[in-house]
Amino acid sequence: MDSTPVTAITLSINNNIAKIDDVGTLPQYQGKGYASIMIKYALNKAKECGVDYCFLEASKAGLSVDKKIGFNELFSNKIFGLK
Repeated sequence: MDSTPVTAITLSINNNIAKIDDVGTLPQYQGKGYASIMIKYALNKAKECGVDYCFLEASKAGLSVDKKIGFNELFSNKIFGLK
């Protein structure tokens, strides 16, 4: 593998609460575990910062990965658009 980034993630921390979102992997690299590695890395960084609670925004596509890591679904959102 070369040095091309294949997965991106955002970790936001406010006091002792963390949020993980914007998890995305290039289509040709999906299903290889890169998102899981990045989420676990973000969780470790959050723990190092003293975070007590972490939540994650997930799409339906990523929900199975997030559940395998240990996240539980709290609720689902519907997104509306207006033309």
